[in-house]
This record gives sequence, structure tokens and C-alpha cells, in this order.
Amino acid sequence: MIALKRRNAARQLVCLAAVSGIFAGQVMAQYGGGGGTTGGATGAGGGATGGVTTGSGGMSGGGAASVYNFHGNYHLGFDSPEAWGLKYFASTTLLNGLQPPDSAEGSRPGAISIGLETGWLPTLDAGQTRIGFKGTVPEDLNKAPILMRPVVRIGLGKQFTAIVAAPPPLELFGITPRIVAFGLERPLVRRAPWTVGWRGYGQLGSIKGAFTCPKGVLGFQPGSAENPTECVGESQDEASLRFAGMEFQIARKLSRMPKLTPHVSVAGNFIDGVFQVHAPILDGLDQTRLWTRGGTFSTTGGVSYQITRHAALVIDAFYSPLWVQRNATAMRTNDGLFNVRALINYTLR
Repeated sequence: MIALKRRNAARQLVCLAAVSGIFAGQVMAQYGGGGGTTGGATGAGGGATGGVTTGSGGMSGGGAASVYNFHGNYHLGFDSPEAWGLKYFASTTLLNGLQPPDSAEGSRPGAISIGLETGWLPTLDAGQTRIGFKGTVPEDLNKAPILMRPVVRIGLGKQFTAIVAAPPPLELFGITPRIVAFGLERPLVRRAPWTVGWRGYGQLGSIKGAFTCPKGVLGFQPGSAENPTECVGESQDEASLRFAGMEFQIARKLSRMPKLTPHVSVAGNFIDGVFQVHAPILDGLDQTRLWTRGGTFSTTGGVSYQITRHAALVIDAFYSPLWVQRNATAMRTNDGLFNVRALINYTLR
């Protein structure tokens, strides 16, 4: 019976590893570090040039409003400034790391754990916020300093655990999130003091806010240096931050400090971002739609601490390299995301 269980566990390990390897390999092979800056669309009257949008709205950038197609649908190269903004903020919501201590208490079928995740959102500098108008127009991207969301884990049996994480759909810091991340995880190998785990995850939904025409620019003359996109009213833009990914985690309990467990993880992600402009400008309502797709890599490292039998604290550092070409003559560079995240987790039953 023991030998049969070991063979079944080995089969599951091989299957999960094969699927994860195929997924990550295909993503990185197809999209590599971003796949260049050339898009697949050209707009009317200056809508897009070489795949980098030159329209008037937000992440779309600005152009001559009198000839701009207000309803264009443009593909962005994954290294363009606008696409960098989408993948940067999608990366802030990736369901990576923050693995609670491995315990029988949280992995039982029907076990329920609730937690609160908090992530620091670094302030972008003036160069990083210039993602409109082919990387020359600043956008209002420094809205929220942190990301906070409840996280629920449910034991499913066979050592599988389902995860759901979503911030409350309430307006805060000038944005309204309507996103939900979900995942499935399980330990693959348990050989004391080591644990190797796997997680598959994804996210759906969008975030709304005045990114292209914030309230602060409305007091300036449309077309001026302070209001280059000719805003005449506050915008109601929507950024869809969809992704799918897989992650492998390694954790090791410390014999001298059994409540403390260091861990590291690596992950491959496929990001499918869309930015829908809804900006009232001098010559009409800009409703440009921009989209991009591509693969990224991310890694985390940190520690978990078992406070009590039911409660645990997890702290992680997160990093994802993000490639960008800021303008047509600039070199392609890595402007990645580094932040620190924390999770307080409590197992109810």
C-alpha cells in the first residue's frame, strides 16, 4: 500500500512538472523578453505608427485631436512604454510567493484559511510615468501606495488547496478595483525538512481610474505643457490586468527555529493587458482601446513564521524584470518591479 501511494505521488509530480515546463517553455519561447516594439496595427490619421499608439488618450499617448481616430483598436508591442505600464501594474497583483507554513492543519479537506495580503507599490519617477504619446506624455500612475486584498484558502483533498484573492471593489486613492485572482496549489515533495510546492494561478477583471485626464490637469489650458492631451474633463479609464502563470516553491524548516521557514519561488507568467481610454478632450471623447500580450518571469524570497497553531505571518521580497524601449531611438532596457509583500494568515478549521 505504501509503495502504491509513493508511485501515485510520483506520477502526479511528473505530470505537474511536465505541464508546468511546457507552459513556461512556450511562453518564454514565443514572447521571450517582450518580443520587440512593433505592433500589428496602423491607425487612421496618426492612430498608430510602427505599433506604438500616437493618439490623444492616456496610455495611448497624444496626437493631433482633429485627425485622431477616437475609436481605434491598437496592438502594442510588448516593449512599448504603454505596454510596460500594463505589465508593471499586472505584476503588482501576481499571485506569487507568500506561502504559509506547510502544516497538516491547513491542508486538510474542507480546511478554510483567511488572510490579508499587503503589498508596497513603489512610486514611479517622472521618466517612468511618461508612457503616453510614444513615451513623451506623463500619466497619473502614482495613485495607490499599497495593494491590500483578502486571501481565502480552501483545502480540496489530495493535498490540493484552492486560493482566491480580491481587493474590495471600492473607490480608494482615486481607483476602483474589480479584479479577482485565483489559484490551485499543492506540495509536490515532502522530505523533512524540505518541501517543494507548485501553484497555478490567474486573474480576471480591471481597474478604473482617471489615468489619462486626472483632475489636476483640468485647470490648465488644453494643449499646454501641463495639459498636453487636451483634457477638458476627468477621464474614466479602465485597465484590464489579466494573467495566467505557474510557480514552483522550495521551503526548508530550520531545526533550531522550527517556527521559522525560509522559502524561494520562481514563476512564468503570461500577461494579457488592455487599456480602454475614456477621456473627454477638446475635440471629442477619446475611446481608444490598446492591447498587448507577452510573457514575464518573476521570483520571490522570504520567510514564514508560525505564530500559533492557527496563525502565521509571511514576508516576501518580489522581483520581476520588465523590458521596455522608452522611445524609437532608445535602447531596450530592463525597468523591473521590486517590492515587499506581507501576509497574515489564520486557519479557521
